[in-house]
Amino acid sequence: MTKYVENETYIPKDDLDRIKARLHAHIESASEAELKIAAKSDASFRVYVADLFKSIAALFGYIVGKFIGGLREIGRGISSGFEEGFRAGLGD
Repeated sequence: MTKYVENETYIPKDDLDRIKARLHAHIESASEAELKIAAKSDASFRVYVADLFKSIAALFGYIVGKFIGGLREIGRGISSGFEEGFRAGLGD
């Protein structure tokens, strides 16, 4: 029989209780080695995700740095050009 639910995130209480019981039984039956593997997998995944975000941030920083570097060069060129023109106008 099809069950209709309030929205896509709603889990009926009886289903949730069955899921919790199954999960609890699985954890209780897991050996220490299996639990260590799960813990290491979780830690490895966290390191991988952190490294991924660090790489993305480094790429973004590089792009922004290249853009700002270009603006600085333009600014230096304008500044030195203005100074040269100003001195020439003064007759120095």
